[in-house]
Amino acid sequence: MSLRFRYDPWRALYAELLAYGGDAWTEDILLPWSEANRRSVADLRRIGRAEAMNVAVPNDHDNYTPLQALYVLNRVLDVLIAPAVPGVPEPAARRSPWEGGIPGEGVYDAFCRALGCVQVSEERFHPFFHEIVRVEAADDPAEPPSLVAEHWPGFLVGSLLLARAGVTVRAGARWLRPEVTERSALYWAWWRPGRVAVDESRGWGPNSQWRTDFRRDYYADGQVYYNVDAAFRAPRYVPPELSVSAQRNLLRYRSGTVTDPGPELWAWDISHAEAL
Repeated sequence: MSLRFRYDPWRALYAELLAYGGDAWTEDILLPWSEANRRSVADLRRIGRAEAMNVAVPNDHDNYTPLQALYVLNRVLDVLIAPAVPGVPEPAARRSPWEGGIPGEGVYDAFCRALGCVQVSEERFHPFFHEIVRVEAADDPAEPPSLVAEHWPGFLVGSLLLARAGVTVRAGARWLRPEVTERSALYWAWWRPGRVAVDESRGWGPNSQWRTDFRRDYYADGQVYYNVDAAFRAPRYVPPELSVSAQRNLLRYRSGTVTDPGPELWAWDISHAEAL
């Protein structure tokens, strides 16, 4: 199976959104782009097939790879999610590192559906499908997390997870501490208003940061697979300050839950699979 993925159309989309000064994001840019770039949308659906998780994406120092094209899409989705993030009322507070405008609510949903994505419909909390935005503390410290509210939907393209749903959950302190879960750095994210976001682009220059790889997570046959591309290579580094259990917890939740691991960990080479 070949994972072809043209890079330039996705960068052009990002640049167009950055320069846009209107308020009709869906009608003016996103839907016309999806219609004009059907090959790119087809490429996305191809890499979303379950069998694609077994195909390694080779490093290419001369050309951008499919993972780097997906990373551009990830940045686009972070921008489209921004207006749904609760607790950040002022547009100015949302503008770093994004220097463009802020879309209206509903733009994110419309674009994901135009790409052929399917909305996450899990009724029980699971960190594969759900990004925790707020935590309601339960009286019983042993009470496991349960869904309370959804702030934005999650989407899959085929079996590939594009974005988790942003949710409020209720949980006991043995599972989630609100001050840690809500505020600790969010790994594998470029931007989330009001929160520290950390990905491999951090600290690189304006050109080299676009060589960042998207993290591929898949859901297939009752199993979830986290960061599948890390399983194809020898680990460059695994944080020794974290136990194996803590590494997997960071991989699953993408942030701290009971203790704050800080924003400086090299977490990119951890991979894991588990049954739902």
